[in-house]
Amino acid sequence: MPTTAAATRPALPYYPALTGLRAVAAYLVFMHHFRPADSPGWYERLTGQLFVGVSLFFVLSGFVIATRYQGGVQLTRPWWRRYLWRRVARIYPVYFLLNGWSLYQQLFPIGPGQWANKLLLIGISQSLLRGFSNTLLYVGLPQGWSLTVEECFYFTAPLLLLWQKRWRGAPLAFALLMLGIGLALTALCNGRPALHGLFGSYKALFYYTFFGRVLEFVLGVLLARWWAGRAANAPAASPTLPWRTLGGAGLLLLTVGLLYWVNSPIDFYQGPRYPAATLLNNVLFPLGAVLLLAGLLAEGSWLRSALSTKLGQALGRSSYFFYLLHISVFSVWWHDTFGWGRHIGAQFGATVLLSWLGYRLLEEPLRRWLLARAPGRASSPA
Repeated sequence: MPTTAAATRPALPYYPALTGLRAVAAYLVFMHHFRPADSPGWYERLTGQLFVGVSLFFVLSGFVIATRYQGGVQLTRPWWRRYLWRRVARIYPVYFLLNGWSLYQQLFPIGPGQWANKLLLIGISQSLLRGFSNTLLYVGLPQGWSLTVEECFYFTAPLLLLWQKRWRGAPLAFALLMLGIGLALTALCNGRPALHGLFGSYKALFYYTFFGRVLEFVLGVLLARWWAGRAANAPAASPTLPWRTLGGAGLLLLTVGLLYWVNSPIDFYQGPRYPAATLLNNVLFPLGAVLLLAGLLAEGSWLRSALSTKLGQALGRSSYFFYLLHISVFSVWWHDTFGWGRHIGAQFGATVLLSWLGYRLLEEPLRRWLLARAPGRASSPA
């Protein structure tokens, strides 16, 4: 029998279409990283802009965390322990395993005199700190830099949500504050080789760090606030023309088209070379994502129905494992075996299948195992 606290705890909101959309975001990133060797130039140029899938993840994260915790944040040690435990249980176990596997491939065997340096690299990578350095961010799973950005949001989101309760302008003020901190740290650290790329450049700040990409999360938080006020009065999907869905999708396509036109080179350790590409990725695309999410929440549409199917849910739930797996020991093996850019469709299908199995057999069991051991679990509303 459940405890009284558990029995009376309100069910957490679940939005099937947004779960399905997570898979779309992950698949965009896959297309950005992998394309057939014989792709025409226009296709390579187009898929080169699909790093925007990461931005979609960030906006979704802002919405999900704010929806779950706005109104329930407590400045107490037990609450923070439960909150952080849940966040760790959500992303860290499978990251630790897959990232550790990649680190083994990259750094071992360790030669004489290399142990101190290699152990430092392993510690920075496994602790999710490498995203602050634009020279160390690709140690381990290259895409893991984005988890440093996520973790920064997780740590600051409760404070933002508390501030928002006192002042409606807090989210935008928070974004400016974080940006100011990032600019100050970069001004302090830029050009200091001894810091090994810690806040090493302004371009990296705006592409690889939370301080430069905070607006994406803040827009998700603002969407959650709008939805909390609207859902109580109009919980059902509107039967009218889905103008938000169409407008949001159109704005996303427009952003990708403009990125295609700008065609900014991506510096491996810096991000887009042209400021216009940074503005499109960090501002215009998130605005389109917010409008699309608002449509998927409030409007009935064929897109909402497609993303909400059982297949869409299965793919969405396994999208985090897919994101971690798509550049990993498996992709290295694939290209060592078949050649670079060969059988990309089969590689995609195999990655989807392995991700679904990894979610069912590894990610979700580990998450549940950790949650069952959360501090104060019996009475925790977090």
